[in-house]
Amino acid sequence: MKVFKFGGASLQNVASIKNIARIIQNYGPKERLIVVLSAMGKTTDNLESIFNAYKTEEDYPDMIYHLKKYHLSICNNLFENRYDRVFYRVEKLFSDLEAEFRKGDKNFARLYDQTVCYGELLSSYIFSAYLAQEGVNNQWLDARKYIQTDDNWKEGIVDWAWSEKLMKSDLPDLMKGQILVTQGFLGGTVSEKTATLGREGSDFSAAIFAYCLDAESVTIWKDVPGILNADPRRIHNTCLFSQLPYKEAAEMTYYGATVIHPKTIKPLAIKKIPLYVKSFIHPEEAGTCIGEVEEYDTIPAIIFKPNQSIIRFEQKDYSSVNQSNLSQVFNLLAANNVKINLMKSSAISFSICANTEKEKFEIISERLSDDFYIDFYHGLELITIKNYNEDSLSKFSRKTIYWEQKTRNIYQIVRES
Repeated sequence: MKVFKFGGASLQNVASIKNIARIIQNYGPKERLIVVLSAMGKTTDNLESIFNAYKTEEDYPDMIYHLKKYHLSICNNLFENRYDRVFYRVEKLFSDLEAEFRKGDKNFARLYDQTVCYGELLSSYIFSAYLAQEGVNNQWLDARKYIQTDDNWKEGIVDWAWSEKLMKSDLPDLMKGQILVTQGFLGGTVSEKTATLGREGSDFSAAIFAYCLDAESVTIWKDVPGILNADPRRIHNTCLFSQLPYKEAAEMTYYGATVIHPKTIKPLAIKKIPLYVKSFIHPEEAGTCIGEVEEYDTIPAIIFKPNQSIIRFEQKDYSSVNQSNLSQVFNLLAANNVKINLMKSSAISFSICANTEKEKFEIISERLSDDFYIDFYHGLELITIKNYNEDSLSKFSRKTIYWEQKTRNIYQIVRES
């Protein structure tokens, strides 16, 4: 069996939805295929805005109305019968979303997962109904029943053994004679709550299904021709990697390459499942294959990671940095899920570069203020160049550089955005 994953850009309007239906019909098997979908367009961003408005006691019902109007407009242009059951289902999902806010859950991390999940529920149900209208045998599948996680809200940790048991018990029979349409980004807890897998986690969902069902391959369909050596919006004359080993791809995602979610590679590498990154604009093109390959282009790969901050911790008593005070900092960073992208230490100070999350930084500053002077530098970006050469280094010398670090084949700088 195979897994196809489509992101929000491939679902943003009627023409896009019809295009991915054609891809499934022309490039996918008629059965034993799982289609994993993100939310349509910017729906997850809109749901986050609705959630934040609720949390800060601002007016949010009008925001829900406009999001519902967007989805119903797509339905009006997709379905021939205006009284089709899909319209009722969309109305019901938005009614359920409104009900989540009326429950008054003050655990905002948990409430976040119970609300942002509606993007994927809506897109998958609408797309499944459209495929059926076009004569494609398929079944809508609730991913939350099969991807089982703990209750680590906003970044649920997958119970791999239980998820694999559930999938292998049910899904092979369900795939006979039809494809399955399901959601990315979502998992379910033992208490039957939704747990999301981390922002942009739909790629990871595809890898989970593939791992648990021993898939033949995974294909992620993007608006780019495959994996490029740099963001074409930032760098001219980019090059396409025709193939990459798992290790190289995993390192690129670790450093911030956004074409694939960082958690996607590991489960596929464990079971040696190839990952294809292809263009939904030009589906006939080969794209990039990630797998067990020995030869690949070692051209410089330039990776931009925006919204970065440097946090500098200096001992107030001027004692040297040691394991004890480092562990104090690390434990607090881990407890608040602050991910370190770069770090260095001197005799009496320790600095990290991390994604900008000011609410978390305030907690860390308050907790460590007795022992450390803490300084923050915001509005930065981290640039990583793998397999650098002198020409690639010369592109990034114009802006103020706060931090520079170089190894044999990795060059990194933190600079003004």
